[in-house]
Amino acid sequence: MPGESQVNGLTEKSTFEGGAAYRTADDIYWVLCLSGSWEEMGRQYGALVKDDLQAFYKEITEDIAQRGISQSEQLSTAKAFTATYPGELIDLMKGMAETSGLSKDELTLLDVGMVNLSGALLGEMPTSSCSGIAVWGDYTADGTLVFGRNWDIDRAGMEKYMKYLAVVVFNPDSGNSFASVHPLGNFYVETGMNEKGLFLELNNGVQSDNESHTDRENTAAVMATALNQCGTPEEAFELFNSIPADLSYIIQAADANGCISIERPTFGCRARAGSQDGLLVAYNSFISPYPDEWNGKIAEPPAYETDPRYENLVGTANSADYSGKLGVASMKTLMGLDVKHGGAVHNGTVVQVIAVPADLTLWIRGYDYSDWQQVSLSGLFR
Repeated sequence: MPGESQVNGLTEKSTFEGGAAYRTADDIYWVLCLSGSWEEMGRQYGALVKDDLQAFYKEITEDIAQRGISQSEQLSTAKAFTATYPGELIDLMKGMAETSGLSKDELTLLDVGMVNLSGALLGEMPTSSCSGIAVWGDYTADGTLVFGRNWDIDRAGMEKYMKYLAVVVFNPDSGNSFASVHPLGNFYVETGMNEKGLFLELNNGVQSDNESHTDRENTAAVMATALNQCGTPEEAFELFNSIPADLSYIIQAADANGCISIERPTFGCRARAGSQDGLLVAYNSFISPYPDEWNGKIAEPPAYETDPRYENLVGTANSADYSGKLGVASMKTLMGLDVKHGGAVHNGTVVQVIAVPADLTLWIRGYDYSDWQQVSLSGLFR
C-alpha cells in the first residue's frame, strides 16, 4: 500500500501514541513496537491491534465454553493466574483497557485464554510441553549460538489461533527493552529476547515435581522481570534463584556466549550446563544427576519409548549430518524432524522459535500454519 514503510523487512501498518504495528514479510504475523510507561505501552498495544484482540477474545472464550468450562469458571482461573502479577503487567492491562474496547476482566480472560484452553483440551492428562536445543562453538559452522525452541500443548486445538501469534517489543522507561513471542493479549512471557541478547524460554517441569504454591509469584510473569532486569544467563539465574517457584519449570537462558538450563523445582534452583561443550538440550524433566538435597524429591523421567525427545535432540546434534554444521538453515531442518525421525516434533507442537542472540534475530512459525518468518529486533529496540 502507498505510504507503508519498511523496517528490517517488516511492513509498518499503523502507529498510535509512539507505538507502531508491523507485519512480517509474508504478511502473516503482527510485530508490535511499544514505548513509554507500562500504561502508555498498554494504550498503544490496545489501539494498534484492537480488532484482533476483540476477535481473539470472542473466539477463544466461546471455544473454551463449548468445551465445558463456563466463562465464570474461566475468569476464576484467570484471576488466580494473574493474582501475583507485578505492577508493570497490571499497568499494561490497565492501558489496554483504555483503548482496546475490552474491559479489565475481558483482558484477563484473554491473557489466560491459552492456559484455560489447554485445560479444556487436556484436562488432567500430563503433556510433553516444550523443548529446546542450543548449539554453539564446534557444533556450528561458524561458532554462532543458535537456539531452537518448541512450544508444545495441543496443535489440533490451537492451530486456528496461530493467526494471532505475534512478537511484541516493549521499550519501557526503565530497564531493558525486550520482545515476547506469544499470541496477542497474552501478557506473561514464555519466550523472549532482550536488547542485550539474553534469550529465555520456559518449559513445564511438573512431571519432575508436581507441587504447587499459588501464593508465590507466577513464574511466567517473573520471565518478563528477568528480561527487563538481566543482561546475562548468570544474572537471570541469580534472579530466578532468589524467588521461590510457584510451579516447577525448566528455563533456558542463552546469550551469544553460551546457554544454561535453570532447573527450578518448588524447593530449589540450579544452573545446569550441557553434558557436552557447545550443546544444551532441555525438555520437561530435570536431567540427572541431581543435587544431593533433591534426591527422593524428583520423579524419574519417562522412559525413552514414552518420550524420546531429549535423547533424539542430543543424538541428532551429534550426528554426521548436523555436528559442526549447524546454523539457522540447518536448525530449521532439525526442527522439522518429528519424534520418529530424531527430532522433537509431536502432535502437541504449536509454535516454533529460532533465536540468534548475537544479532538479535528471531524466526517464528506456527507449526503446520506458516513458513518461518524473520523478525530482526535491532531496529525495534530503543
